[in-house]
Amino acid sequence: MRLFSNKNHIVLLILALFPLFLIGCKQELPLTSLEIEDPVRTYYPILQGQKQNIVVKITNTGENALKIKDVLPSCGCTVVTFPKSAIRPGEHHFIEMEYNSNKNIGDVRIYTTILANTKEGSHTFVFNINVVPNALYTPDYEELYHIEEKENKGFIQEMVEGKTNQRGYIIDSTEVRKFK
Repeated sequence: MRLFSNKNHIVLLILALFPLFLIGCKQELPLTSLEIEDPVRTYYPILQGQKQNIVVKITNTGENALKIKDVLPSCGCTVVTFPKSAIRPGEHHFIEMEYNSNKNIGDVRIYTTILANTKEGSHTFVFNINVVPNALYTPDYEELYHIEEKENKGFIQEMVEGKTNQRGYIIDSTEVRKFK
């Protein structure tokens, strides 16, 4: 008489593999919605080599917790820091980006994809910036004569408007989109 039949082997195999099936199933977060404050921005021009700090406000407008899975800028010249913890409904967090203009010149447009547990799954944040090259020239006589006046004027302008890489941004009303 056989101790185990073929049916017993199958039952034992199923019982042994059942916990592995449970472990393999991911528990997905319920879907929610988010809003990006000013998703299309144009920043003031900066000199090549300067860094531009960008802060993006993300608000959870849904009824479930919002989990930002990843933030992917279209250029390696942008370093991103985003919240790893879930954002409760009605609350907001900030995505911080630092754009390094060292290797770019001219008009630059950076697309940033935000992956989250929303119906859409991904959202886009865009910023434009004009990177101006440093001028490599020798000042002429008039520039040397008025250099002190220019320095004082630039100092006053910087005190009023702030440093160029710390100024705000311009919203293009034709491209403003809010995701919900």
